[in-house]
Amino acid sequence: MLRQWCRLGLCSLLWLPGLALALEVGLVTGLSGTVALNVPAQTESRTLQVFSKLHEGDQLSLPENANLQLVLFHSGEEQVWQGPGELQVHRSGISAQDAALQPQVRQLPKLLVKQLAKTPAPDGQVKAGMVRLRSMPSGGTLESLEKNYAQLRETATATDRAPELYLLAGYFELREFDLLQQTLVRMEKQSPGDKEVAQLHALYARAVKDAKQAAKP
Repeated sequence: MLRQWCRLGLCSLLWLPGLALALEVGLVTGLSGTVALNVPAQTESRTLQVFSKLHEGDQLSLPENANLQLVLFHSGEEQVWQGPGELQVHRSGISAQDAALQPQVRQLPKLLVKQLAKTPAPDGQVKAGMVRLRSMPSGGTLESLEKNYAQLRETATATDRAPELYLLAGYFELREFDLLQQTLVRMEKQSPGDKEVAQLHALYARAVKDAKQAAKP
């Protein structure tokens, strides 16, 4: 049993009793500039990556002209912060050290936020995310996923990638890996040389590889 847990990525969780308290609060969906991420119990900061999950207790340092776009799972808000400034991640959202620093906010549909929360994360968080995915109920059928995506895309701006993030997470959950790959290729053709799309492609390539490996007997 222990061997099976380790293969699914649970082995490391057994040795982190405080991890259950480090709740996933949000997902970074857009990023420009070098934003420093400070994680509790870690002595050194690291550079925040797009599509990273933010956890309760994280601290973010935004330099001047940096832009950070994120989705909060609890409230369903999409927030855009512009530096300079220091941000603290709480269980219920994000606060700025300087009260004068405020984000641009818009409310996202619940079905979109629920699916975005299932996006695999970089920095070694993919396997842990997969374990969480395996324990969650399915987001629906392929037909309902693609119908919802079409509706989200119809009401979104051309530069808004949230509908595609919804679609990719749904394909991954349903193990429609060929459709996932086709969507990523289409995004790369639409935005050639885009670093965020390239990062998204690399993230899902690793996640799919891990998912296939975990499914082996």
